[in-house]
This record gives sequence, structure tokens and C-alpha cells, in this order.
Amino acid sequence: MEFNEERAGMISSAIGLAVVNLVAYGVPINRDNLVDELERVRRETGNVIGKGVNRDAAEIVRKGM
Repeated sequence: MEFNEERAGMISSAIGLAVVNLVAYGVPINRDNLVDELERVRRETGNVIGKGVNRDAAEIVRKGM
């Protein structure tokens, strides 16, 4: 999977936000919880780009790439 610089930045921001949310909720940070949080945010996001970014971020975390 190859991304341009802008898309990679958005994906890293999505992962960072998911980590911050998990810390704020007191949830342990592990692969499953991170994927669940990224998918939760994806479902709540209203725009197509945001959904795609969170989907791609969840896939990267899930596969460990």
C-alpha cells in the first residue's frame, strides 16, 4: 500500500487521535483496541475522505504494516 505525503499525514493523525482517545477513556492501548477505535471514528465521520482515512489507518494497524 503506497500513499502520497498528504494521505500519509492524515493516516498518522487518525492513528494519533485514536491513541489519545484511548488514553482519555482509560482503555489499554493494544492493536485490537486501536482498530476498534479507528473503526468507531470511521462510522461517526460524515465525510468520505475521513471515512477512507480511518479505514486505511485501521487496515495498517490490523495488518501491522
